[in-house]
Amino acid sequence: MKISEEEIKCIRRLSGEMETNQERSMFEVNLLLDESVKELYQDYKLLWECYPEPSLPLKKSQYAKRILEEIGKDTRGVRSLFAHKAKAILAIAAVFVVGLGLHLFNMEKGSRYTNHIIAAEGKRKQVVLPDGSSIILNSGSEVKYPETFSSHSREVWMTGEAYFDITRDVDRPFKVKTDELFVQVLGTKFNVNTKGKTKTVSLESGKVDVTLEASGDRIRLNPKEELLWNKETGEVIKRNFDVAKKTAWKDNILLLDNLTLKEALIPINIFYGTEFVLTDSDIAHKKVSGAFEGQDLSGFIKTLEFIANVKITPLSSNKFSISSSDEK
Repeated sequence: MKISEEEIKCIRRLSGEMETNQERSMFEVNLLLDESVKELYQDYKLLWECYPEPSLPLKKSQYAKRILEEIGKDTRGVRSLFAHKAKAILAIAAVFVVGLGLHLFNMEKGSRYTNHIIAAEGKRKQVVLPDGSSIILNSGSEVKYPETFSSHSREVWMTGEAYFDITRDVDRPFKVKTDELFVQVLGTKFNVNTKGKTKTVSLESGKVDVTLEASGDRIRLNPKEELLWNKETGEVIKRNFDVAKKTAWKDNILLLDNLTLKEALIPINIFYGTEFVLTDSDIAHKKVSGAFEGQDLSGFIKTLEFIANVKITPLSSNKFSISSSDEK
């Protein structure tokens, strides 16, 4: 019988194999948000408590037999209606705890993502998930997801920036994992950006819960709210935002909204997969604004030279210097 990931987590929590605070916090979040996981954990917890001895011989058949005999005695007042279900679940748990262990759990955890998609530098890429949900990846961003989602949840891993349009499924919450954040939703549209020191989750519609793995703190976002978390300082900000401006990139639009040239280099370099550098500090604070829709790199360079009154010089195929237009 196949053991689900949720069953593995329940057993690891009860056996004390969840060693870090982050892992335990993530499990507690799942208990709060997923009723099926909560019910499963309660079943295993009751079975765990029904067996009074913490130490057993490491033999699968003897272990399972002894536990089932204890359940049959009903010495702890287990309801008869629960006995049949208890035997089935505990048989799985007994074999798992002794025969599988933490090592195989880590193997399963590492292999659940069978698809790995990367957006090329300077390009955007759309991905359709097994449940019909869609993801748009920004330049240089990545997503990993399974060939099929489980019956209890839908989970993906990503890094970089991605826009999510999630199909609603109340029985299977959608989960986005990054190296720093954990986002859980039912059905909604939102943007996640893990590039740079400040990580952001920006919600267009629906509701999401964001968990910070470093602290275990969980924050609820409502439509048109975003969360900003500075990884280095630990500062957390929740604020309103402009949806059209934040997600313009997914429609292949580079939006520069009254930014200094120094500030503008970050979105420009991400959008085009380039490296623009300033050679003149005097122009770093020049303000630029504009919406560049579907414009290729050469066209963008000509436009930027005109609106910012600067000179752009190629240094290599994807590296350019920006200097004052009157520089000799």
